[in-house]
Amino acid sequence: MPNEWSTVTRLLHQTFSIPVTYQSEPALSSAPYLKQEASGYSFFIPFEGSEGMLQLGPAIETNLSKEKLIDIGSLAYYMLYQRELDAAALQKNNFELPMIQSAENRQNITFHHHPYLEEKLFDCIRAGKPELVKEQLQSFPDELSGTLAKQNALRNRKNLAITAITLATRAAIDGGLAPELSFTMSDVYIQQIEEKTNLPALIRLQTEALCAFAEKVSEIKAGTYSRKISHCVHYIYQHLYEVLTLKQLADMLKMNPTYLSARFKQEVGIPIRTYIQHLRIEEAKLLLRMTDHSLLHICALLHFHDQSYFTKVFKKHTGLTPRKFREQT
Repeated sequence: MPNEWSTVTRLLHQTFSIPVTYQSEPALSSAPYLKQEASGYSFFIPFEGSEGMLQLGPAIETNLSKEKLIDIGSLAYYMLYQRELDAAALQKNNFELPMIQSAENRQNITFHHHPYLEEKLFDCIRAGKPELVKEQLQSFPDELSGTLAKQNALRNRKNLAITAITLATRAAIDGGLAPELSFTMSDVYIQQIEEKTNLPALIRLQTEALCAFAEKVSEIKAGTYSRKISHCVHYIYQHLYEVLTLKQLADMLKMNPTYLSARFKQEVGIPIRTYIQHLRIEEAKLLLRMTDHSLLHICALLHFHDQSYFTKVFKKHTGLTPRKFREQT
């Protein structure tokens, strides 16, 4: 006869700094098992002859190692049933967990989406078709998205959105987007996802992010540059926080400065100086949204002559002063 779970819980609380809770939902297995989620590892001990179970954790790796959690779980198991836990059986059981969950999904009709739906979505990003990305997202069955955080619907949706953006980043690179730009976009959107506090805003942001990747790929495909100009464009983006001059770029490409200037305008559609200025304003928008840097510091970082000139150029590109832009975002 097992000991009373409440007594075991009280003793564990007195001895270890770890959450210990009773869960009334059915366990994934009849034997103890570990489960890893975004918040850390948890150790589950199902109650024999009932649907409930004891949950130890989640334990964040930095505070409590997986091995230590197993030790505590083994002790709790012994306190409940007066017998030692078979560590080999525990490892085997953890290996089988995905298959057990898959079987439960089939029984409850809660499948993950078919890989074809996912591939079709990211193909639209590779092809640079934002309008089709939006269509695919609207028709994507929400209930087939999977579960990455069982206890928290918002956290689960954030995890799914981060996963989608990670895959979109790779798809955009496959479509021709510069890796530096793709990874920067990914970082920005993931940070914004973490700040969302409600599901509708989170879903809108995910749609915006995936469509933005497709739009950037579309821009690249619409302007297929020669190898030299493509190299120049990527170099400018990578060295945006450094001094950039026509002579420096020409020397790097081993081209005549006058010829480079003419060729760049012919292929890209705007002069090099204007292109650099445009990218720096886009970077300034990012810094204004995501950091607390002063306007003066942003000016210095992006090599504008002074704050008044920066304000003038920023307003020309955006229709707003930097201060107004920050207030509205």
